[in-house]
Amino acid sequence: MSTDERRPEEAGFVFRGRSMPDRGHPTHDDDAERRADAEKTIRIHIDEVLHSTPELRDLGGRDAFVISDDRAIFESGEEFVFFTDVVSLGNHLVVRELGHRRATTEAREEIAETLRVAVERPLAERVRHAELIVTGEVTASRVLERPFPPRSEHDPEWGVARIAVRTVLKGKKPKGDVEVLFANSHDIAWYKSPKLHEGRHGIFLLHLAGQEEEDDHPRDLPRPIHKAIDPLDFLPTDREADVRRLIDQEGGR
Repeated sequence: MSTDERRPEEAGFVFRGRSMPDRGHPTHDDDAERRADAEKTIRIHIDEVLHSTPELRDLGGRDAFVISDDRAIFESGEEFVFFTDVVSLGNHLVVRELGHRRATTEAREEIAETLRVAVERPLAERVRHAELIVTGEVTASRVLERPFPPRSEHDPEWGVARIAVRTVLKGKKPKGDVEVLFANSHDIAWYKSPKLHEGRHGIFLLHLAGQEEEDDHPRDLPRPIHKAIDPLDFLPTDREADVRRLIDQEGGR
C-alpha cells in the first residue's frame, strides 16, 4: 500500500511534526530486532496531535522516536503528518510509522475530514440502524426476574425502563411513554451498556429487540419492545446536534 492510500483511521496515533537535531535515540538491548529498529529511528517533534486515545492527547510539544523505513525522507526538516502505532510510552515515546503525508494545507484538511468521519462511524452506524431516536427521561425502571440457572455466566440481568419522550429525532412518534430493555449487569460483557435507571435523561437510540438472530432478549415479553444495549445507544443531550446531523446525512444517501 502506498503512503497516499493509507487510511488514517487504521493508525492509533496520528500527529503533525518535523525532524529534530539528532540528540540520541532510546537505548536498546542486544536483541537484533531492537537494534535494527534503532537504525531506522528518527526523532520527530510533535507539533499537533490529530488522532489518539485519551491518554495520548496531551503529547503535543513532546518529541517522539519514529521507527520508519523512510527515515531519510524526514531528515530535511519538512513537516509531515505521521500515521503511527505506539510501541513504547515511558521515558521515551516510541512509535512505529504506518504511513505519512506531507503536511500541506490541502492534505491537512483532507486528513482532518477523514479522521472526523472515522471517529463518527460507530455512532453513524447506530443512528442508521435505530428504529426510533428520542430525547427524554427515564421515569421508572425495574429489573426482570432472572432465569435460574442463568442462561450463561454473562447473563445481562435484563431490566425495563419507561421513558417519557420529549422530542422524536427519528422514527414514528410513539403514543405515550416508551418501554426499553437494558442490561443491568456489570459483568465484563455488559458494564459499558447503558444503565437506564430513574432520573437519567438524554438521547436514546432505540432498536427493536429480537431483530438479530443472536439476540438474547427475554422471550416471554408480551409485546414488541425496544432495546438500548450498546454504549452509543444513550448519549448526553449536548450530542443532539451531532445526532441530528447524522440523521440528515442518512436521509441524503
